[in-house]
Amino acid sequence: MKIASSTTSIRRSDNFRRLVTLFDDPENFDERYDGWKILFSSIEGNDEEEMTTQLLQKIATDAGFVTANAFLQDVKFDDEGIFDSDDNHYEYWFKLYPWEDIGTDEPELAMLLGSIMNSQKAILLNPAYTLLFQSKGMMKVLFDMFPDSPYLLPTSFEPLAGSYVEKRMFGREGANTKIVDATGKTVTEVDGPYGNYRPIYQEYTEFVKDNEGNHYQAGVFFAYEACGLGFRRGGKILDNMSKFVGHVLV
Repeated sequence: MKIASSTTSIRRSDNFRRLVTLFDDPENFDERYDGWKILFSSIEGNDEEEMTTQLLQKIATDAGFVTANAFLQDVKFDDEGIFDSDDNHYEYWFKLYPWEDIGTDEPELAMLLGSIMNSQKAILLNPAYTLLFQSKGMMKVLFDMFPDSPYLLPTSFEPLAGSYVEKRMFGREGANTKIVDATGKTVTEVDGPYGNYRPIYQEYTEFVKDNEGNHYQAGVFFAYEACGLGFRRGGKILDNMSKFVGHVLV
């Protein structure tokens, strides 16, 4: 029997219903929640992020929400909540934009968003605590807590003995990553815009590779629960040119 690895027992729209039912059973979503509104935002001019945001908006619409889309520069914020350019208020806001960039470039906005959430004027669907999951510093903290775990590689804020990988705390898509061998020689590296962030160092282990030398990395997608398994294929460092590959579990 073959099972597509993206198969999940939970429909994607059910996860949006759980935002308001607060129960595991999404069928509790009923007419009491008619009119709840979600505003979806991304950066103008980034086609990939625009399409991703539009897909999420479509799923939320199918789940029964009233939805709208606005580019980040068109969203308005004040002590009363989050609004679009027509002054429509939204109970929820989804933004496809990094929290660390807001904190670095727009600290006043970060403080205002905190105030909006604390006063329950709006709920952010990717809240500030997601910074913990984005930060590679979490790997160092986890290794300190569970040094004997078979699922964690030794990770430090200082270079390690032997071969290691240097990454940046908030790097993305392999940018500002280098692999260093046991002699201290750089084997390969990828430049990028994240060099101002603190480096972390992790013991090097090679990805699984095929007979053609392509390397593969597995990743799990979460939406309420683990609901999809993806594989990326590329070089020793998987960057923004790596590809997702189709697969089945047999």
